[in-house]
Amino acid sequence: MTKKTCERRRRQYRASIPGAGKAAYRKKYDKAMSGRDPQAAIAAKCLDCMHWQRTRVTECPIVCCPLWPYRPFTGEKARAVA
Repeated sequence: MTKKTCERRRRQYRASIPGAGKAAYRKKYDKAMSGRDPQAAIAAKCLDCMHWQRTRVTECPIVCCPLWPYRPFTGEKARAVA
């Protein structure tokens, strides 16, 4: 895949991010795609997996996911259970 194609697909994907938190989620996606923030990358992937719904991330039932213990928007108590 060429760099130009990759950039085009990323722009299309970013434009398709839905929801009320669209601006904040796009910012998080941009931060994740910069490659400089692993926590933003985890948050963006979790949001993507849960259809960009923050509450679904906190209630994620996919405990076999390798990112589950690191998912965002949960308190330390929830992470301790993992």
